[in-house]
Amino acid sequence: MSRETEENADGEHPDEAPLSRVELQLALLLRRAERTGAIRAGHTPALERSGYLLLQVLGTEGPLGINALAARQGLDASTVTRQVVSLEKAGFARRSRDPLDGRAVRVEATEAGAAQLERERTRRSAMYDQILTDWSPFERALLAELLERLNRDLDAFRRDPEE
Repeated sequence: MSRETEENADGEHPDEAPLSRVELQLALLLRRAERTGAIRAGHTPALERSGYLLLQVLGTEGPLGINALAARQGLDASTVTRQVVSLEKAGFARRSRDPLDGRAVRVEATEAGAAQLERERTRRSAMYDQILTDWSPFERALLAELLERLNRDLDAFRRDPEE
């Protein structure tokens, strides 16, 4: 029997309730994660989530072109350009001509951007350390592993919307 036609004794699909819970909990998680950091710290972070993620990529991979940044983030190049402009205005990134192709622009984190990324990473890690204080090392590792898997699967789903 295929997954689509499997039903339990009550006539419900067995995965329906867990999937509904996953959907709702993810929606709540996304909303709460954004608000919790700012409220708990009593301030608005200097880096919005989009800037944090772009600086994370630049910090890991070094200078990249707009299209490469967009591909890594799963975003449109015009969206990434707006985010880069915002980082540039804050002094956290700089754009320059690609030395191999003068028509292309490459983006790199500034020292101030790298320092701000580290401060933000430290602040966020400390916050999650508090939130997960009652979780065992195994539970923390499992959460990290499952979130990484979910993100990989979301990326794969985005790349192949036909399935």
